[in-house]
Amino acid sequence: MDITTLLIGVAIVVLCVLPFWLSGNARKRREKKLTDALNELAQSKSTTICNSEVCGNNAIGIDGGGRWLFYARDKGGLRECVDLKNVRTCSIVDKSDTIGLLFVADGSTEVYFELFNSSVEATSDEESKLAARWRKIVVERLAAMKG
Repeated sequence: MDITTLLIGVAIVVLCVLPFWLSGNARKRREKKLTDALNELAQSKSTTICNSEVCGNNAIGIDGGGRWLFYARDKGGLRECVDLKNVRTCSIVDKSDTIGLLFVADGSTEVYFELFNSSVEATSDEESKLAARWRKIVVERLAAMKG
């Protein structure tokens, strides 16, 4: 085997692996950015995140006391939080082009966490699963606060 063949082989392997490596690093950077955004929101409420999840361009998390629910979106830099102490109901909004969680608080105030929008991102089933998991967490927490 001559050196030219070896260099061509190494170059082909590098070119095949490089896109996967770059994609993985970009995903990790986005996840860290979203997690940091959740932590900043939690610090602004003098609490810390104990459970969080990143899915696509969204992150959602809850504090250790289970009072605050935090949401961060990479696209547009949206950051929101909901005081679960004031929330009466939590429901999943699943339309053809959007998926999200709708919180109705005392005084009929509504807060919506958009987990998927077809005009912003590609179709994915993960967002509906994420919405179902977090609705369950919120409903359990609301039941514990009231009972």
